[in-house]
Amino acid sequence: MFGTCEKLMTHFAVILTAFLAAQPLLLLLICGPPATPHGGPASTTFLVHASAADEAVGKWASQFGDELFLLAQKITKSQQIKEKYKGYNARVELKNGSELIKSITANVGKMLARKMDAVRCIQEKAESVNENFEFNQTYAETNFTYYSSKYSAFNGNSSEQLEPNEEEYAYMYRDMMLNPDTHFYNISVDTEHSSVHVPSNVWDRAPHVLKTIQWSEQLDEVFRQNYQSDPALSWQYFGSDTGILRHYPAAQWTDSRANKLDADTYDCRKRSWYIETATCSKDIVILLDHSGSMTGHRHHVAKFTIRSILDTFSNNDFFTIFRYSSEVQGIIPCFKDALVQATPENIDVFNSAIAELEDPEGYANLTLAYEHAFQILRNYYINRRCNETSTCNQAIMLVTDGVAGNTTDVFEKYNWGDGENGTSRMNVRIFTYLLGKEVTKVREIQWMACLNRGYYSHVQTLDEVHEEVLKYVDVIATPLVLQNEQHPPTWTHAFTDKTYDPMNSTERRPRLMIAVGVPAFDRSYLHENSTRKRARLLGVAGTDLPVEDIDKLTLPYKLGVNGYSFVVSNNGYMLLHPDLRPIGSNGKMNPNYNSIDFTEVEHLFEDQNPREPGQSILNLRSAMVHHEANEFRDIPVKFHYDKMRRVSEEKQDYFFAPLPNTPFTLGIVMPSEYGKTWIKVGDEVDKNKHMKVNISEFFIGENWKVHPDWVYCKYHYLEGHEFKTPEAELREFLEKMMKPDWKWPEQYAEDESDWDDKDDLNCGRKTLGDDAYYCNKELVHLLIFDAKVTNFSYGEWKFQNDQERQLIERFGATLRFVATMSGLTRWQFIFGEVEVDTDREFGDYHTTAIDETWYKSAILQHHQENTESFVYSVKHYNDPLEDSDLKVTASHAIFPRDGGKEAPACVVGFQFSHARMWERFFNITAVDNCNNCLPICTDDDVDCSVIDNNAYIVVGQNINTTGKFFGEFHGDVMAAMVQKGIFKSIEVYDYQGLCKVEPTTPSDAHSLLHPLQVLGLAWKWLIAQLFWHYQRVQWWADGAPFMEYLDNIEDEYVAVGDSNSPSAAKPKEDGDDGEAIFQEPEPEPIYKPCDMRSTLYALQPSALMGINDYIEVPSTRPFLVKKIPNTNLVLMVVNVLMPSRSVRLTTEPQRITDYEEEFPCYKLNMSFYERRRIEECYTRHDDEELFTYCGNASRLALTLQLLPLTTLLMFYLTRCFMRV
Repeated sequence: MFGTCEKLMTHFAVILTAFLAAQPLLLLLICGPPATPHGGPASTTFLVHASAADEAVGKWASQFGDELFLLAQKITKSQQIKEKYKGYNARVELKNGSELIKSITANVGKMLARKMDAVRCIQEKAESVNENFEFNQTYAETNFTYYSSKYSAFNGNSSEQLEPNEEEYAYMYRDMMLNPDTHFYNISVDTEHSSVHVPSNVWDRAPHVLKTIQWSEQLDEVFRQNYQSDPALSWQYFGSDTGILRHYPAAQWTDSRANKLDADTYDCRKRSWYIETATCSKDIVILLDHSGSMTGHRHHVAKFTIRSILDTFSNNDFFTIFRYSSEVQGIIPCFKDALVQATPENIDVFNSAIAELEDPEGYANLTLAYEHAFQILRNYYINRRCNETSTCNQAIMLVTDGVAGNTTDVFEKYNWGDGENGTSRMNVRIFTYLLGKEVTKVREIQWMACLNRGYYSHVQTLDEVHEEVLKYVDVIATPLVLQNEQHPPTWTHAFTDKTYDPMNSTERRPRLMIAVGVPAFDRSYLHENSTRKRARLLGVAGTDLPVEDIDKLTLPYKLGVNGYSFVVSNNGYMLLHPDLRPIGSNGKMNPNYNSIDFTEVEHLFEDQNPREPGQSILNLRSAMVHHEANEFRDIPVKFHYDKMRRVSEEKQDYFFAPLPNTPFTLGIVMPSEYGKTWIKVGDEVDKNKHMKVNISEFFIGENWKVHPDWVYCKYHYLEGHEFKTPEAELREFLEKMMKPDWKWPEQYAEDESDWDDKDDLNCGRKTLGDDAYYCNKELVHLLIFDAKVTNFSYGEWKFQNDQERQLIERFGATLRFVATMSGLTRWQFIFGEVEVDTDREFGDYHTTAIDETWYKSAILQHHQENTESFVYSVKHYNDPLEDSDLKVTASHAIFPRDGGKEAPACVVGFQFSHARMWERFFNITAVDNCNNCLPICTDDDVDCSVIDNNAYIVVGQNINTTGKFFGEFHGDVMAAMVQKGIFKSIEVYDYQGLCKVEPTTPSDAHSLLHPLQVLGLAWKWLIAQLFWHYQRVQWWADGAPFMEYLDNIEDEYVAVGDSNSPSAAKPKEDGDDGEAIFQEPEPEPIYKPCDMRSTLYALQPSALMGINDYIEVPSTRPFLVKKIPNTNLVLMVVNVLMPSRSVRLTTEPQRITDYEEEFPCYKLNMSFYERRRIEECYTRHDDEELFTYCGNASRLALTLQLLPLTTLLMFYLTRCFMRV
């Protein structure tokens, strides 16, 4: 019989092709199932006749689907809108991904070049002014005044109050005149001047500091010129090596300190833009002396020293820490001999491990420690071909209280060798930190640093740590200064703007920034009459760039729905990506937000296990990291959306190219199937002008929105051009477009001054007028076209007849909408607008058009199933209600056709009452269609549900199940559907999760302390008080105002403005510690980064075609399943009387706990991913020894002289304390 059918198909193929396409089961009904080759089991079983129960359920599904489809067509008028696109001659054109990425990178590159030019202008001015500045110290100390970010008053208030002993210098600080500026996030600023921030540990009346403040005031001229020629510039600044920061525009310092009594320890020299510009990338091995002599105070200072060193590292650095005594041990054992990347997460891991070190013991074998450190660095020296490129900065940092023995042999073997007998010349720098007051063999430890191009520091107190640590930066920067020609720009990884507070911000997206820095050189050492023959960095000039500004130039409207752009750094870390989530579930910045790897946000189907990326994504990542321009097509991905609750198996095309003169690569992603075409329109403004049609008439009323993140037209200067909404801004420009003198200026158009000499720096670029603007011409034309197409359908709603009214009222439909590829969203109320308590309506919740979940779903549905179908969804049960009543949202994609091609143009949809849908469904399923062959859905014998294509319940007998995952209530049935191929389970991994760490609360029994415990706590408090008083006395004895490099904090250094760091410690008053002994504060919730796994489900519609009866699987309740036609919905009927195994499935994220190793060890492999080292690093110079110094031991003599005085004072304070 099968042979007969085969002949029929052969002879009548031409006639029957169209008919068979519409009736795919006809052949099977006539001929029966196909024969199975070799007698094996068939992969799919097709039944000739459906059971009576299956037919009954099919009738329910068909009636429900037909009513929904009729409702959808009537209310959306989708066919009319589709005809309008055809009537207005919408052209469907192919998109060339290769050309598109070239265009985007050119636009972004032009913007980045402007930022680099601005910074170079600051650097040139700084070097010139400093070199020619005549400093009059007498005048400066008596008459000079400046704008202080901390102490200058605005409206009678300053950011910080002067100390009583400093009030006599209040005259130095000029009063500010500030005004809120929209461009600077509504902060009050003065765009005519800059202001200066001086950290607490730097005295602004010290001569060299005062000199820097005075000469740098002349940078204001450049700041203003830069801003007037590029109003998109964010903060501009110059950070001096003295620690002062001059920033433009002038503003009062935004302080993140919880307590104003805490020291202001924000120091520009510890910011990534300063450190990375000065030192390039570094390989560092830190050796911590853990021998018996390093106990007590020295151990505490050692920990703080290492913490301060780690504060200066960034994502471009690699490091590790070893402790040594008689043997050498890694601080993190599983890291073994690997240098790990200095990400915030890895630094935190090491800081935690250092804090928990046990007490030191044994003797110190420094030779063994050096040998181990050199061997590790040599491996990296060879693998990175450092001897060929000369761009490697390698160093060993030794933290110890003394040395025993001679280590010359180690240096001769690794650092001073000539290649003979296994020796090498690695040029590793040695930085030594000698701790404590009573020290010996100072010369030996100083010698180690001096003969190995390093620096020797003698650290006696915690106050000295900060400045002593920073001195290594100047040493490493010496070759850069000595080459004296090139000023290589350095771009940082992402960070948050200092003024941004995620907990209180109303901004749509986190305020991520990158910065570009350029080094400025102090050339005074070259003057013949110079008394200071030392090559030093003058400072770093820089500016911030919001990552959002890059995103706006990536043409998101042209990438289309489910397409996106991204930016990858030389380390493979993301600056920009739709799945990059810098803000965690606790509302704070994720601790590792700026070190999220490309492999952690892209989900390819080949990645079947967590933390085990496949070769395809590693090849893709490697090409981008190495600055290649390339493309990868048809890559299968797990495309997730709706907050990682929905997933679809898709294919994507990747295109990427390097951004010139930066470490970044920009990429775009477009869907392989429907991402190759788009709607192209002509000059709609001129066309409508010619037809005497006012384009503003297409935007009548208030029920429309444009995409808030896209740029249509915008004024360069936001100040003075504030608009309440993007729509109000657009309206103003639409009116301007109708005027005869209308032009289409670009944001970064070249001016005549750029044409003279392309190679020369242009610091006199043409400035822009107050009303200057720019537009995206292509996007505006597309928007006007979309508005014209949809305008006719969104006037006043009128019912065509009573049947239409009855149908709409039956389902409680209240609103219809359309959203287009140009970012336009319109909506219309069927029965008039209803006032709600929140004064928010559909357009306030759904402003982003192609980025909305219902938009994405409709486009996906178009290519997966019947192109006429609608997608129905309800809100996830965890999401808030938009209205007082739960609504169902339906959406449908419109793809106009032209020349045999189709392109996504818009999505139409409507909202209706979930309660009415529920009622109508159970009315339909209460009808017996098979003479009691099947219980109806109102019976208790069955559980009827309508689930969507991701298995979320849309209609359930229990209304409380709405929006929840079907597998939570029928896990056995869900597992059976996966087994039968009806649904496909897809695991996606979230590597940006946060898990709450439950604090360990002691039991009540511990509240009654043993008397010895109370005595021990009191003794610790006594020692702490004595130590604190001692430090204060020594600080006074050393003369704080004259010690330019002393930090005025007692405990750990904290960079103000870093929201992930704890506040600096407040100087405690007498009795504070005593009270703390008996009053334990309630600990704040602690969140730690963790990996999460979500198992999501995707419907496989083709698997439903051959199912015509109950599905029975062992230990599972029998169930019937039917596709509801022209929808994404499935009707489920489960026999609840039959027993089943207890199975509960979930789509909620679950913490991954089955790694073979604990955190952080399971992430170690990421340190071996490919990276591209920063180029233009200057690590050596022949004249380095002539213009540098490596530290001295002069402080030791001063301390020994003061020792009797401090001892007497300690004795006096102790007696005073004992009397209290």
